[in-house]
Amino acid sequence: MYAKSFCFLSEDVASSRSTLWLFGSPVRQTDRRTTDPHVHERGQIFVVESGVMAVITQSSYWLIVPGQLLWLPPGFVHEARSHGAIAGWSLYITAERCSSVAHDPFVSDCTRLLLAQVERLSKNAKEAACQASFTRLSESFWDEFLSIPRHSVSLPFPEDARLKRVTEALSAIPADPRSQQEWADMAGMSLRSFIRHFTAEMGMPFSVWRQRLRILNAQERLARRERVTDVAAAVGYESLGAFTAAFRKATGCSPSAHAQRCRNGATYQM
Repeated sequence: MYAKSFCFLSEDVASSRSTLWLFGSPVRQTDRRTTDPHVHERGQIFVVESGVMAVITQSSYWLIVPGQLLWLPPGFVHEARSHGAIAGWSLYITAERCSSVAHDPFVSDCTRLLLAQVERLSKNAKEAACQASFTRLSESFWDEFLSIPRHSVSLPFPEDARLKRVTEALSAIPADPRSQQEWADMAGMSLRSFIRHFTAEMGMPFSVWRQRLRILNAQERLARRERVTDVAAAVGYESLGAFTAAFRKATGCSPSAHAQRCRNGATYQM
């Protein structure tokens, strides 16, 4: 028998409703917004329909584009920022239910079914929260969420204070043209030691990490409707062709197509 499960309430209100294991609300923002670092006692699923949302944890940087969702486990310190208008859903799941989900964040591509379930649940939450069909639908949503393939792509951040100096400087100015030797000097390491330590801790060479940072930064800028040529220069590409090729290889689409997707939303999977 299903327990009472889903209601679109604020997290504070729902905290007093012990029978609810899944609740949340639609997100509709017209302006850019940034949150301070914070934490939720519950797991969070953030679904993006249109716009772009960046989420930064202590160890990684995630970018959620239209048609995707981000899972954040309970107790994960994070901050979020949107770039202009954004539409989607923010859902919270009690810790008991979270035991069946990954203990680390991940991104997934949404399906049409999952989106339809969220929309139906939100429209009927106030009127039908106690109906058996409503609680069955919430369980169906959970089954669909658990079955969606997960992506591990994110931008990791180092714990080593020496490497952190480098990644923080590059995060502030992705177009910084300094060579690996100069970055090694900033870290107070020999070039050989810098390359070895960076690859070991980050799971990728420095050049790959820097390019991924540039592409993620470019995606955010495109979501703010900056011109493609301006974005290419801002993230360190002297050639528009080189930028377009790198962007397409990393994301599977051109910069202009990404910008359009952010404005118009995505086509969800079946």
